[in-house]
Amino acid sequence: MSAYTLLQLVEVLVASAVLLYGVLTHSSTITVLGGGFLMGKAILNILAPEGGSVYRRSLIGYFIGTVFVLIGIIAIHFTS
Repeated sequence: MSAYTLLQLVEVLVASAVLLYGVLTHSSTITVLGGGFLMGKAILNILAPEGGSVYRRSLIGYFIGTVFVLIGIIAIHFTS
Protein backbone atom coordinates (compact mmCIF):
# COMPACT_ATOMS: atom_id res chain seq x y z
CA MET A 1 0.00 0.00 0.00
CA SER A 2 1.44 3.37 -0.97
CA ALA A 3 1.82 6.22 1.49
CA TYR A 4 -0.71 8.30 -0.47
CA THR A 5 -3.35 5.55 -0.24
CA LEU A 6 -2.71 5.17 3.49
CA LEU A 7 -3.04 8.94 3.94
CA GLN A 8 -6.37 8.93 2.11
CA LEU A 9 -7.67 6.11 4.28
CA VAL A 10 -6.66 7.99 7.44
CA GLU A 11 -8.36 11.15 6.15
CA VAL A 12 -11.58 9.24 5.47
CA LEU A 13 -11.41 7.63 8.91
CA VAL A 14 -10.99 11.03 10.62
CA ALA A 15 -13.78 12.66 8.58
CA SER A 16 -16.08 9.70 9.31
CA ALA A 17 -15.28 9.97 13.02
CA VAL A 18 -16.22 13.68 12.97
CA LEU A 19 -19.47 12.86 11.17
CA LEU A 20 -20.32 10.04 13.57
CA TYR A 21 -19.50 12.22 16.59
CA GLY A 22 -21.87 14.89 15.29
CA VAL A 23 -24.65 12.34 14.83
CA LEU A 24 -24.15 10.75 18.25
CA THR A 25 -24.05 14.09 20.07
CA HIS A 26 -26.99 15.47 18.07
CA SER A 27 -24.84 18.36 16.85
CA SER A 28 -26.02 19.44 13.42
CA THR A 29 -23.03 21.73 12.87
CA ILE A 30 -20.44 19.02 13.55
CA THR A 31 -22.38 16.57 11.38
CA VAL A 32 -22.36 19.06 8.49
CA LEU A 33 -18.63 19.61 9.03
CA GLY A 34 -17.93 15.87 8.80
CA GLY A 35 -20.07 15.67 5.66
CA GLY A 36 -18.14 18.56 4.14
CA PHE A 37 -14.83 16.79 4.80
CA LEU A 38 -16.14 13.64 3.13
CA MET A 39 -17.49 15.63 0.17
CA GLY A 40 -14.11 17.27 -0.31
CA LYS A 41 -12.33 13.92 -0.30
CA ALA A 42 -14.88 12.39 -2.67
CA ILE A 43 -14.63 15.26 -5.16
CA LEU A 44 -10.82 15.12 -5.01
CA ASN A 45 -10.96 11.46 -6.04
CA ILE A 46 -13.75 11.93 -8.59
CA LEU A 47 -11.59 14.47 -10.41
CA ALA A 48 -8.60 12.09 -10.62
CA PRO A 49 -9.46 10.75 -14.13
CA GLU A 50 -9.66 14.35 -15.38
CA GLY A 51 -6.01 14.85 -14.55
CA GLY A 52 -4.42 17.74 -12.74
CA SER A 53 -2.25 17.76 -9.68
CA VAL A 54 -3.37 16.52 -6.30
CA TYR A 55 -3.07 20.09 -5.03
CA ARG A 56 -5.41 21.44 -7.72
CA ARG A 57 -7.96 18.67 -7.15
CA SER A 58 -7.71 19.19 -3.38
CA LEU A 59 -8.36 22.91 -3.75
CA ILE A 60 -11.44 22.27 -5.87
CA GLY A 61 -12.78 19.44 -3.69
CA TYR A 62 -12.26 21.08 -0.34
CA PHE A 63 -13.52 24.45 -1.65
CA ILE A 64 -16.81 22.80 -2.64
CA GLY A 65 -16.88 21.01 0.73
CA THR A 66 -16.36 24.35 2.48
CA VAL A 67 -19.22 25.93 0.52
CA PHE A 68 -21.43 22.99 1.56
CA VAL A 69 -20.49 23.49 5.22
CA LEU A 70 -21.15 27.23 5.10
CA ILE A 71 -24.55 26.76 3.44
CA GLY A 72 -25.37 24.01 5.94
CA ILE A 73 -24.45 26.18 8.93
CA ILE A 74 -26.55 29.06 7.58
CA ALA A 75 -29.49 26.68 7.02
CA ILE A 76 -29.10 25.30 10.57
CA HIS A 77 -29.06 28.85 11.95
CA PHE A 78 -32.31 29.80 10.22
CA THR A 79 -34.15 26.54 10.91
CA SER A 80 -33.28 26.17 14.58
